[in-house]
Amino acid sequence: MTYRSRTAFRVVGALLTGAVLGGTAACTAGGAAGDRSGASARPDATTVAAVQRAATKGAGLNSLSYRVSGKVPGQGAVKGKASFSLRPRVVEMRMTASGGLQEGEFSVRLVRDAVYVGGGEQAAVVLGGKHWLKLAMTDQGAGGFGGMQRQADQDPAAQASLLPGSDDVRKVGEETVDGVRTTHYAGVVDVAKAAKAAKAAKKPTGKRSSGAERRTKVIEQYQELGVSELKLDLWVGPGDRTVKFRQRARATQGPLDISIRFLDVNKPVTVQAPPASDTVDPEAKLKGASRRLG
Repeated sequence: MTYRSRTAFRVVGALLTGAVLGGTAACTAGGAAGDRSGASARPDATTVAAVQRAATKGAGLNSLSYRVSGKVPGQGAVKGKASFSLRPRVVEMRMTASGGLQEGEFSVRLVRDAVYVGGGEQAAVVLGGKHWLKLAMTDQGAGGFGGMQRQADQDPAAQASLLPGSDDVRKVGEETVDGVRTTHYAGVVDVAKAAKAAKAAKKPTGKRSSGAERRTKVIEQYQELGVSELKLDLWVGPGDRTVKFRQRARATQGPLDISIRFLDVNKPVTVQAPPASDTVDPEAKLKGASRRLG
């Protein structure tokens, strides 16, 4: 691989990391999971049941649009908007990063079995004038893109579903979020304990429910970041719908603090792959080179 190609992988790969972790994924949330002021001393059945209802409602989502903002380990501040659908599986993120190793605006699209990363003119500088980099979802080891599928599968609803498993889940109080009256809940989640619970959730057939499978993916993502403890805040509105969600933790590369404002729920999400003429496909180039070399 040429020096130019390696540089492209590093630059766009860093951009992608910031984007997909931000999908983990609104205005910066108020309140703190570690702040117990105004909260009950111990969790009660009513609180746990209310949080579980919101988690169950979130687990039933097929599609979601949301705003995201906060700090990502090793990437600085990120903000933007994202939409995803599980069936069909598509994702689109438009993000801005600042204060980290890579800065600027960029986009991520997941369409069928491929991830497309666009870094605007910054990417064009290292991609020979093209604006998008394509990576097959099955390619888990190319150019520092290991774990791509798990990262592209970020699922805010599944992240929020970890809160009912907190040993100290509690009601913080009533708050208004963007004009919506909500109830604010908070708690701390032990990631190792959550992983054990997810493993125990397997059915006798060895399979998990759809919701359990989504939580398992989320837990694996936190473990890869080196997160041992999560501080979670959840704002629940009418109909047990999650209005806002915040996650904070100390990861290997620094602090994680992401806030997500849920927007459109279960509305169609359509994502188009970028034009092939404006896309660099490293896999296709490698296959071409392999054929030429026999």
